[in-house]
Amino acid sequence: MIIYKFGGVSVKDAAAIKNISKIIGEVEGPLTVVVSAIGNSTNLLEGIIDAHYSGKSNAKALIEDVKQKHLTLILDLFDEFPKSVLNKVQGLFSEMEARISKPFSQAFNFEYDQLIAYGELLSTSIVSAYLNHIGQKNEWVDIRTCLDADDKYRDANILWDSSEEKVRLKFKPEGHNLYITQGFIASDFKGNTCSLGREGSDYTAAILSYLLDAEKMIIWKDVLGVLNADPDYFSNTTKLDLIPYHEAIELSYYGASVIHPKTIKPLQAKQIPLWVKSFIKPKQEGTLITKGDLPRPLLPNFIVKKKQILISIKPLNFSFIGENDLFFVFSLISKFGVKLNFTQNTAVSFVFCVNHSFRFIDDLIDDLKLKYDVEREDGLELITVRHYTPVTITEITEGHRILIEQKNKNTAIFLSQGSVEVPVEDDCCLQEKRQ
Repeated sequence: MIIYKFGGVSVKDAAAIKNISKIIGEVEGPLTVVVSAIGNSTNLLEGIIDAHYSGKSNAKALIEDVKQKHLTLILDLFDEFPKSVLNKVQGLFSEMEARISKPFSQAFNFEYDQLIAYGELLSTSIVSAYLNHIGQKNEWVDIRTCLDADDKYRDANILWDSSEEKVRLKFKPEGHNLYITQGFIASDFKGNTCSLGREGSDYTAAILSYLLDAEKMIIWKDVLGVLNADPDYFSNTTKLDLIPYHEAIELSYYGASVIHPKTIKPLQAKQIPLWVKSFIKPKQEGTLITKGDLPRPLLPNFIVKKKQILISIKPLNFSFIGENDLFFVFSLISKFGVKLNFTQNTAVSFVFCVNHSFRFIDDLIDDLKLKYDVEREDGLELITVRHYTPVTITEITEGHRILIEQKNKNTAIFLSQGSVEVPVEDDCCLQEKRQ
């Protein structure tokens, strides 16, 4: 079995779907294809969730906009609306409309997962129908019937044993079997939809690779592979040919957008090679993530996270920051589901930064103010440099006000003000354009 994963850009319109059908058609053996929501559909669905959560009256109008986008796509793919596809898509939108007609419960994460899943359900339904239409016979699989997870909504944990039994029964590694399924979602023990975290479609593909003992996994993107620089910020980028598993894990941990943080571990456990390739130029070799010691070529790698918020806390009574303080702070961080991008503590202070899009930042700060003096600074950049050199550090910090820095043998982290634009040939970041 081979596992393919296509992101939103690769299925953004009719031309894109026709293109991936050619890539899929090249595979002679059994193939499972994991497909993300079409284009920016996940963002649009988040807008619907926000409108429903806020009690705004435009939630239904926003659903109608998403519906028209998908109906237009179907019309572009087919000469006329196939009744079976139209009925399925209309049914999914009817479910969405029924859900937002009810009051939004207090469980935001639960409500989020029930609505966000429709992006993947819609995209895979359309892709599967088109492939069948052109003679590429396939089976559409609702991944929620195969992957079991706990009820930690928006960041669910897979239940591996029960999932393995169900996955092996559904996905048969025989002949020319072709399966189309969703990334990002699973079901909890009550049958409710739960998501695996944003960008979790890569993780879904890795889970299936592990459970099915896949020959290989390929993530198809709009770049030639893993670049040693994000071309939005850096010039003269170079494709990396090989990245060891452990290095990919480190980069994911520090925030590189190339691979979802959970994706590598299942592949590493069974030594399943992961390729990152271009759906625009599918014949190009791409980047291989596999066992090894060092990346090839070995370059300083930057991960740049913009729009960061820095939170600084100090005790109100001028005492020290002790273990009890850290326990209290991290308890609040866990309560609000915060993902920390950076932390540092001294004897009298503790600081951390989060993405500006974190929903409950004001609530977290209000709770922290009950015990601490709290300061907030917005609009910062977090720059992580792997395999840094003195030249690299000089170039990346020149002209910036560095607020905080940390260094160890292989990694340097800087929290700064200003923009990162470094026109260098070798010192650059290991990121890709966003999907």
